[in-house]
Amino acid sequence: MATQLKHFDFTSTSALTPRPNIRVAFIAGEAATAVHDTMAKLPAATRDATLDELATATAADVELIQSMTCSLIETARELLSPRMYTAFLRWGETASHSSSFYESDEEGAVRCKASEDALRAVGLIQAENAHDMMFRALLAGIEAGDCSGFGPFEIEGSENGFPLEALTKALSADLSSLSPVADLFEALSKRAWALSNATSSFSLPIGTAITSAFSFARGEDSIERNLGIAVVNMDGYNPFMRGPLIQWQRAYDRFVDAQAEADRYHADVITPAHARFMPVREKWPANYDFSSDSAASLELDTVDYPDEEERYDELCAAAYEAKERLYLIPAPGAGELAIKLKLFSKDGDRHLCRADEILQQITCDARRFGRHGAFLQTDTAVLDAYQTRRCEFEATVGVDLSAAQETTHFSRIDAADMALLSGRASTIEGVIAKLRVAFLHQTGEAWSDLAISNITNPVFSDGLRLSDMYTRMAWGAIEDLARIGGVNLAEQGA
Repeated sequence: MATQLKHFDFTSTSALTPRPNIRVAFIAGEAATAVHDTMAKLPAATRDATLDELATATAADVELIQSMTCSLIETARELLSPRMYTAFLRWGETASHSSSFYESDEEGAVRCKASEDALRAVGLIQAENAHDMMFRALLAGIEAGDCSGFGPFEIEGSENGFPLEALTKALSADLSSLSPVADLFEALSKRAWALSNATSSFSLPIGTAITSAFSFARGEDSIERNLGIAVVNMDGYNPFMRGPLIQWQRAYDRFVDAQAEADRYHADVITPAHARFMPVREKWPANYDFSSDSAASLELDTVDYPDEEERYDELCAAAYEAKERLYLIPAPGAGELAIKLKLFSKDGDRHLCRADEILQQITCDARRFGRHGAFLQTDTAVLDAYQTRRCEFEATVGVDLSAAQETTHFSRIDAADMALLSGRASTIEGVIAKLRVAFLHQTGEAWSDLAISNITNPVFSDGLRLSDMYTRMAWGAIEDLARIGGVNLAEQGA
């Protein structure tokens, strides 16, 4: 028989009354004091704001981001080939949208899918010039470095880290140095993250400013292509020069218009103003002190024209800038090279700020048409380091090294890698050398060791064919750059 529990009546107790002598003390320790002092230095609007209010970008911030985005898009339009520019706009729109704040996982998945599709589209386009290749290398670097979808292309790591980290950081610096598109993109991405006050996504105002600028440009680009602006007659030109030809035509039209506007202003405004000024000025000697003669100074001021001269200087600067941009576009044909030489000689353009770059580009054009490569060789140190790297690899394939020989071998490789890291490439050949060594380390497979050696080896071609899409994309960018620069990858460094 089960035992029945005995019933108890539980008595309730009243809540304890706090003792009146209990006090809460605040001890101003070092941490609390430091926080208090720092908060006191902040503006009242910032100190008293909520986290949501702090994350809201100001109108000036949004305007700045819009301006930086428009500068990036305009530069890309000038430098990228038409097909790559169209893919660039699609990628920029989807990548910035994917990197912006969203409220649900489903929405984020849709945005990521659109960004991935746009990225694949970039890999399917044949690069037509060096800027196409460098833009694609930028995207490959962002993906390989596991950076945010809209950058920046920054790799964290110490100087004593893995060679891939060092080489990828060097590649990031080289791209920003050689490509205005990469440089402007990096500046925009860093500023957007800074103004968003976040690490996981752009704030809604900042992200919207970037995405809407790309969306607007995509609409304009679509209209231009529908009107047939991108259609160009390639008779007499190498088909790979279609992009530079379109760039040249646009840049030449802008130069002609800018020069015509400056000449017209000089004829219609400056010349008559000068004609009115000189008869009055000639009343006094050339070294006359007008500061001591207020009447003469006042009379001269009535016919002076400083505002008109300032406007003319602006128009001349615009014409010079348009001419410099024209000079720096690869000549699509011998006729365009002749125009460059005629302008440079007729106008005496040795005084231009970028005269050295212009002469290098003209020399590049001449060497390309003469089938002697694309650039003068100024990367001797970088290419010597690459040659050492290749020779060390080829000399030790299938060879058993002693401990001493192995130490010497790897010390030479380390020295060559450091030379590639510290050297700043100024030619396509130098950039290719760096990319090939980076590709070897990034891929990390037995077949990829041949990336710095004889790439015609079936082991290399078979391994590349079976690799993932981004690996093939990265090597495709190297091949594109080699084709544009006239570099034989199998012979480089041999």
